Amino acid sequence: MTAQGDIADATDGRPPRRLILHCGLQKAGSTSLQRFLQRNAQALSGHIEVLTPVRGSLTRDLGHTAMQFSLDPSARMQRRLGRLARALRDILLPGTGPVLVSHENLPGAMIGKGGVVTLYPRLEGIVGLLDAALHPMVPEYVFYTRDMADWKRSVYNQAVRSDLYAAPFAAFLEETGGCGGWADLEARLCAGPCAGRVRFLRLEDEPDPARPGRQLLAHAGLPPELVDRLDPLPLPRNRSPRASAIEFLRQLNGLDLDRACRGKVADLVTENETLFAP
Repeated sequence: MTAQGDIADATDGRPPRRLILHCGLQKAGSTSLQRFLQRNAQALSGHIEVLTPVRGSLTRDLGHTAMQFSLDPSARMQRRLGRLARALRDILLPGTGPVLVSHENLPGAMIGKGGVVTLYPRLEGIVGLLDAALHPMVPEYVFYTRDMADWKRSVYNQAVRSDLYAAPFAAFLEETGGCGGWADLEARLCAGPCAGRVRFLRLEDEPDPARPGRQLLAHAGLPPELVDRLDPLPLPRNRSPRASAIEFLRQLNGLDLDRACRGKVADLVTENETLFAP
């Protein structure tokens, strides 16, 4: 654990740098945004430091642990999440200038995973742990949302593909009918100690899908002319799988298959969607 004197030494007595946590949400453009940031890391380096969940990174471990904690809020998981956040703080403190950390799992597990049927029920606890562990840095929390109906369809597809969800879409909608809305989620956070440090952005308000995250980068203080010069993502963009392929995987999830075998079949389905009717 870093002592207060060590923290003061790390910052040379200056105020801690600005820290922006992009907390997803899942299925709201996070992967495209992270690809775009990674693609333009050099161009952005003189303006903002960017950390994304690349393989083997502390950012990746932190987001994964936040999701695990939301499903298992035990003392052990709480300690692990705090330990990782403090490690991130210790790395960031000596630096200067703003820093953006992006991971879609920071809010916890989405609906459809591990029996979750409401919007991020452990989010306030995760934010409280991050606030405490990242001190004296004062994190800002930024979320991207998506039209709820479109988001639920995409979340359902993901739950079927990756989380062995076996119920039909109608049952999923019934299970999550009382999940709440984005305004409810924002109100929950703004009622706590991080009020004034929370920003919700709409994915639908992004003007250029080849340069995602314009609203987030504007919030971070980057001028629009700089964003205009960034290298765009190549097209075509990711698209949702065919409904018939998702239905095949859903029925596959209901079979008593070894998980490894199921995974191989799922990969074949994903790679050969043209075998399925539209």
